[in-house]
Amino acid sequence: MKTLTIETEGVLYKNPRPAYVAMSAMNSYILPISANELLGFYRKGQAYYSVDGAVYTARSTDGGASWVEEGCVWDPQLGHEPFSYGYGAPTLLQSGEILLVTLTFDRTDADAPVFNEVTGGVRGNRTVLQRSSDLGRTWSDPVEMDFSAVQGEVNVPSPIIELDSGRLFLPCEVWKGFDDPTPLHLYGFGLFSDDGGRTWGDRVDYPSATDAATMYSHTRYIKMRDGRIGGLQWTQPVGGQGNENLSWVTADPTGKQWEFPRATNLHGQTSWAVDLGDGVMAAISSMRDGQQPGEYVFLSYDGGITWDVDNGVVVWDAVGQEFLGVEHKPEYPRSHDNIAFGAPTLIQSPDGALFASWWCTQASITHVRFCKLRVG
Repeated sequence: MKTLTIETEGVLYKNPRPAYVAMSAMNSYILPISANELLGFYRKGQAYYSVDGAVYTARSTDGGASWVEEGCVWDPQLGHEPFSYGYGAPTLLQSGEILLVTLTFDRTDADAPVFNEVTGGVRGNRTVLQRSSDLGRTWSDPVEMDFSAVQGEVNVPSPIIELDSGRLFLPCEVWKGFDDPTPLHLYGFGLFSDDGGRTWGDRVDYPSATDAATMYSHTRYIKMRDGRIGGLQWTQPVGGQGNENLSWVTADPTGKQWEFPRATNLHGQTSWAVDLGDGVMAAISSMRDGQQPGEYVFLSYDGGITWDVDNGVVVWDAVGQEFLGVEHKPEYPRSHDNIAFGAPTLIQSPDGALFASWWCTQASITHVRFCKLRVG
């Protein structure tokens, strides 16, 4: 039996002047550059879906003990684009180049909701790709990725994966369009690139996309130590009302052969797993049901199917801090309006340490926190 220990914890970004300016931070990701150098990504804006949303970076050169914000990756105002930027999902390639995938929402009408309260559909969006050849200090202009052949709105839920073959794998999910009256049924597929992410094709559809009763979504896909792809999946009935236990899904090292998702004993929503080797996995998950909501880190000893739910480590205690302004969570899609924490990530650094990050709200300030864990 292994143990999880929190070594350090702190704030990646928090509004330093709340009396003068409204500024929230959420949707974070910590990218290890080396054992001591870390690059943090987060979305800043007045609110979760505010029009001024953009992706920022901060850098730590002392293993996360301190962070220095380096600025905005791309200011939407520079191109006078009617889009607000959401999360940024980075990948450090073997070549040293960083690829950053970002989901953006059409904000031509700045007052229009992102989600249709009647249909549950999402407003038109696009995904853009940016590059950095100097470890995130400067970035190329965003280039829109072509999903015109896909019916529905495409979401890229996790970073690009560099396969052992050198091909790049892009995990995608299809969401329903804003005015689509059919029941909510999110499903996934993948695309490949053989030219460093400049073009994408060779689509592969996951077997789970054919499940008419259950949908598997918000999957944070990872490359496992043996080259396979794996991920924990938020599992819900079609329609999106209610939650089942998380599912675990894997593909072979080519990314072409996918298994059907397997049910786990872990209950939660958006989750992120890490392969620690020899069948041991770690995962962070947003737990919203029950009397102890928060962000938890768990261990698995059989490759992600069974989790040690009795010995999870609480990295964020959200009791009394789980909602914004109201005492109960409304149903989807209004639930997006008042959640106060979520979108956790879990990454392993070259020295074996685990870095977890998430966004949360405390004293009315929505910000990004992190912690460094060790597995003993």
